[in-house]
Formats: sequence, C-alpha cells, structure tokens
Amino acid sequence: IFFSTDEDGKRHKGLHFLPKQDEGPLLFVANHQFGGLDLGMVISQLLEECNLPVRGMAHPVVFQAGNQTGQGGIGDVGGASYDTPLTPSGPISTFQRFGAVMVTPRNYYRLMQTKQAALLFPGGVREVFHGKDEAYQLFWPNSTDFVRTAARFNATIVPLSALGAADSVNIYVDAPDVLKLPFIGERVKEQSRNVVSARFNRENEDELFTPPVAIPTIPARNYFVFGKSMSTVGVDHKDLEACATLYREVKVEVERGFEDVLRVRDNDPFKDTIKRIAYEKATQKKAPTFSMQELNENL
Repeated sequence: IFFSTDEDGKRHKGLHFLPKQDEGPLLFVANHQFGGLDLGMVISQLLEECNLPVRGMAHPVVFQAGNQTGQGGIGDVGGASYDTPLTPSGPISTFQRFGAVMVTPRNYYRLMQTKQAALLFPGGVREVFHGKDEAYQLFWPNSTDFVRTAARFNATIVPLSALGAADSVNIYVDAPDVLKLPFIGERVKEQSRNVVSARFNRENEDELFTPPVAIPTIPARNYFVFGKSMSTVGVDHKDLEACATLYREVKVEVERGFEDVLRVRDNDPFKDTIKRIAYEKATQKKAPTFSMQELNENL
C-alpha cells in the first residue's frame, strides 16, 4: 500500500501528492528494509502510477553479481539507461533493468546535476541486515553529504518510510554474532571483507556485508509512506549548519512515517496475508486498509 503526503503533512492513499519533476531533480530518501528488495518495489510503483523513472542507488554487490561495472547510461551515470535499449549480451540484474546505478559520490552528483530522480538509502547494508530488535530504526551516517549535493542543485527531497519486510522473517542470530560462530565465523568474515563497501570513505571490513540467520515467514503487508516533500531552494550547500538541520528534518519525517503506520496497522482488516490474497483473488481488486482518518489522527 502506497501513501503520499500533502504540504500540510496530511497523508493520502496513492501517490497523487508527490512533487512533479518539472524543474529540478528529485531525491527520494528512504530506510532500507530487511533483505533490500524494496528498491524494485518502489521504483516499479513510481513508474506505473506516476510515469516517473527513478534511478535507484544500489550497492556495488548488485553490479558485481551481474559482472557489470556500473558505468555508462544517461549522463554517464552508472547502470542501465531508461532511454537506451539494453543489449542481450551479458547478465543484467533486474535492478539495472529498472535503471539502478551504483551508489558512488560521482554517480549521485551526476544524477542531481542532470536533474534526474534518484532513490537513496542512507542506512545501506546496516539496515538491510538489521538485528532482532532493530526493526524500523534508522542507521544513517553522520555525514550530511547527500543533503549538501541536493542543495547544490536545488533538488526536492521526499522522505520515504517503508514497513513490512521486518515482519516477514524471524531472526535467530544477529549478523555480528554470526562471525562468532565456530567453524563458519571466520569464513563469513573473510567473505564480507571481499565485498566492496558502498561507502567510499570506509574500508571493506568496516561494512559488515553479512546477513543474520533468519527464516522467512508468511510475507507481511508492505506499507510505503512518502512523506512531506522538502525543497532545498534557499539552502546554501556550503552552510554546514543549514544542511545538518535539513538532514535531521528528513530523518524525523521518515520516523514519523514509521510511527503513523505502526500505530494503526493493527486496524488494517487485511493485514493477514492469507485473508488479503483470498479477497483480492475473489474480487480482482486490491484489498482496502485502515482509514486515512486513522492514519492522520495525530495531525
């Protein structure tokens, strides 16, 4: 289920209140759900409902898996181009087919410079492989560089809160504890070191690319709340304090999305997956959810 937010902070079902990409670039800034499969879900919905092509900023491992360099495409930005046909030669990941690019400072800068729409997950791998008691917490770096670059090109920032994936698995051993397991811990640690870090200012071993021990359950319903958009027009990218303030506001808006959904999702009559699938199969319609009045009751 997808929601958008108007300029007064009120939630609405659907994406009608997302800003238009008329003038400057758009930057969607989201938490990364467990397993990292939310990138494709968000991009496909934006394309289908808004006809908005968005370039997802993906971890280098996505391109390693496809034996791709992550270079090339629109404006010399890494990944597949929306207006350049893909050739059948060489493996290309599903993410790349949807326009994903490798998350590097250069690629991000070029996306903003060329006024494109991008989807960024500041929490990265840390959120994708979160622990048992860390669902819907943000693990963003202290650096405000993504805000400064957005402000440099007068981008509009749209916070995005995603929920559901953490409720679709049972985590038994957290990622750091996997490294302590006899026999396999050292091997897993070595494999993690060989994965290129998504953060240019960190060594590979500083980013733990190791999943926790988790068992999938019946998939929970996913909720995506696009928060109140924030213009960077008038924000000086050289003003560190102003950029830090905007960075905090983006985080607060993402956390507000968590709080709103977690408060009311038990009132979703089709929260249960089996019940929801049966309804949708019988009616050929998307199952309804909680009311917008409930979602907005804290305004």
